[in-house]
Amino acid sequence: MSEADKRIDDDWKRRAQEEKQKIASQMGGILEESGEPGESKSVESDPRFPALVQQIAYPALMALGQIPDPRTGERMLDLNLAKETIDLLGALESKTDGNRSDEEESMIKDLLRDLHVAYTQVANAQSQAAQDLMASDPSAEGD
Repeated sequence: MSEADKRIDDDWKRRAQEEKQKIASQMGGILEESGEPGESKSVESDPRFPALVQQIAYPALMALGQIPDPRTGERMLDLNLAKETIDLLGALESKTDGNRSDEEESMIKDLLRDLHVAYTQVANAQSQAAQDLMASDPSAEGD
């Protein structure tokens, strides 16, 4: 590559980066990248992201009996719903990898960890309760 070609290529990269930053600022400044390859990009927090994560996590918390259903005021236990919801939150985490601020990264990782722990504890408790019931009432096996 000749020196003139390299200068044109570098100029093109600079203009493309400036255009990207201009578009990002017009769209709310969600993404700010550094100009040099190899440098890490900094991502600004999106104020809607915590609400999105909470909206997805809320049904999991209800399904695990962690919070009552706001309509009935009762707690429920639905491990299938909890698992599906936790998996959905995991998909969001996976698909937004590299596009979250440090705050958002910490929030989603911590929430997923807490949900996994709660799911495991509830599933183990439910399994233990079923085993205890079977041990105390062998006729319950056919139910």
